[in-house]
Amino acid sequence: MAITILMICYTLLALGIGWYFYSHRSRAFLVFHPESSPALSRVLNVGGILMMLIGIVSAVATIMNNTIFISGVLLVGVIVVITLQLILAHWLPKG
Repeated sequence: MAITILMICYTLLALGIGWYFYSHRSRAFLVFHPESSPALSRVLNVGGILMMLIGIVSAVATIMNNTIFISGVLLVGVIVVITLQLILAHWLPKG
């Protein structure tokens, strides 16, 4: 039961982060300005779509309640989030 509740939270977070990235691909957010950098806009576009796909797949994994499938989805999600963070660090203001 606890795994199901935590997976629902993970699904909502993945979908929320994905939608946030996708919706901010052409306007400023936090310290990033994708409107002035086409490469950053592409990163947010791809990252947003990937996170939304992970959210959808994690919802399927939650419904199926298969431990191996859930573990795989969590692993892929962690790898995508870490990769996005490392890529976004390139556009952090220097100074």
